This record gives sequence, C-alpha cells and structure tokens, in this order.
Amino acid sequence: MIFISFILATIYFLMQLMASRDGDIILAPIKGLMLGALYNDDIDDEETEHTIQIVIFVISITYIWTTINGLKK
Repeated sequence: MIFISFILATIYFLMQLMASRDGDIILAPIKGLMLGALYNDDIDDEETEHTIQIVIFVISITYIWTTINGLKK
C-alpha cells in the first residue's frame, strides 16, 4: 500500500510540474528491479532540454521540459 501511495504521489508531483512548465511525462516499464533518480540537461545554442527521471522498482517516470536562453518556454 505504501508503494502504491508513493507512486501516486510522485505522479501527482510530476503532473503539477508539467502544468507549470509545459513539459511531457513518459511512463515506461523496465526489465528488472531498480530504485533511483536522475537529472540531466542538454544545452544547445538556443535552448536547453531538462530531464528528470525517477525509477521505482519496475516503473520509470520521466519528465522532460525545454527552456530557451534560460527562460521558461
């Protein structure tokens, strides 16, 4: 029950982020067991693509948004 509550709370948090930053959420199953989080930003000349990935055992939740010249897109 705690596991399901944690997943739902994480999805809710990412949905709130998506609404405020106009990003995309990707839900994907993974093979095997894993637990962790990742933040990455790919900086190009005109824009930066940010990625937050949270993996909870067999579910990967990825949130991606883009900023232009340091400003919210």
